[in-house]
Amino acid sequence: MSGSLFPIVAVEDIAASDPGAIAIGPFGSAMKADLYTEAGVPVVRGNNIGPGRSLQGGFVFVSEVTADRLKRSILQPADIFFPHRGAIGEVGFVTQDHATPLLMSSSLMRLRVDRMKADPEYVFWFFKSLNGRKELLRYSSTVGTPGIGQPLSSLRAMRVPMPPLHEQREIAAILGALDDKIEVNRKASATLEEMARALYRSWFVDFDPVWAKLEGRQPAHMDAATAALFPDSFDDDGLPVGWESAPYLDFVEIVSGGTPKTSTYEYWGGDIPWYSVVDAPAPGQVFVHQTEKNISPLGFENSAVKLVPRGTTIISARGTVGKIAMAGCDMVFNQSCYGLRGKREQTDAFVYFATERGVEQLQSMAHGSVFATITRKTFEGLELAGPPISLMNAYEAVSSVWLDRIHALGLESRTIATLRDTILPRLMSGELRVGEARELVEEVA
Repeated sequence: MSGSLFPIVAVEDIAASDPGAIAIGPFGSAMKADLYTEAGVPVVRGNNIGPGRSLQGGFVFVSEVTADRLKRSILQPADIFFPHRGAIGEVGFVTQDHATPLLMSSSLMRLRVDRMKADPEYVFWFFKSLNGRKELLRYSSTVGTPGIGQPLSSLRAMRVPMPPLHEQREIAAILGALDDKIEVNRKASATLEEMARALYRSWFVDFDPVWAKLEGRQPAHMDAATAALFPDSFDDDGLPVGWESAPYLDFVEIVSGGTPKTSTYEYWGGDIPWYSVVDAPAPGQVFVHQTEKNISPLGFENSAVKLVPRGTTIISARGTVGKIAMAGCDMVFNQSCYGLRGKREQTDAFVYFATERGVEQLQSMAHGSVFATITRKTFEGLELAGPPISLMNAYEAVSSVWLDRIHALGLESRTIATLRDTILPRLMSGELRVGEARELVEEVA
């Protein structure tokens, strides 16, 4: 860990003295998949670790009885945890405000630090840094399933730069302020997405305005001009008068993806974002602003990729099937995805939520199981309640404002994350002093 201006200590020297301060999750035989329940105590796995302190979705659960039996593996606030197999190199943190007990999976190990020696958030942020990740991977093996050999011995031996405790707290506070702003943006985006989804369902699935007018009520949260676009009765087919059940493809054009030849170096590393399912945004965030891989203009010209504009819905069709995202800028995508463009102009939000509804219908037809693939024929089997274009335009006028705000919040969070990731290693090495970092943070957080 060359270049650090701070003393370097081993993890075992900053661990708390209580039993289980350095511990591994339950043995696999004690945490079998048949113990999972629909609700209960969340089990934290590697896929729940997010880019900051907040955990992300996809939890599995066990009963409180099972959790009590495995109580030595319950995580406490300020615990730091690491995958020792699978997603090695990642690190998670239990925030002080986390109200729900969390149980470590069998693939995790835990560190609980002595707060008189080290600040837990500082240690977490160190392991989020490039040097911290290198320290984790120093003990890893990629033979078979990636893992850390002798997990607890390895964790005890890992090295951490240790500035004075007051400086650790200041560093953690600076990085935490940036992370908090990203979290505020994430929650705001999720709220806005849910508002757009709820409006789609109200208008085009549950027909709430039609029911209101049928019962002699004024449709809620709607001006008179918009309310006048809805009929006040239903046809025999259960749809609002004047609406017809229409094929999904009457509203949507399908665009196929592609992949430039991976062995041709010149096709890659350009400035054209190339989307694959690994780039899918977190729940509630809608837009993908950047991709793990980019292609060059030469790769674009010599492959089947097609450029789609911002606002295009992209759905994964193979592998992890049914994940949807909206392009946050012009981009291309691989052949395991489809781009979905509205056949009428300015219907991006309608297409996105109609597609989400279509995925739910497919899952329902599969009786809750994962459907293996989506093809063009799959789309041919989907139908929508076809509203008049005037109502689609009215929906777009409202929801596009919310989606534009989500887009702006996503770009802001990307800028903040870039700043966080830039100052993180410099703070950890002592190259950037706390006062200088605070001035940078005050400009954005």
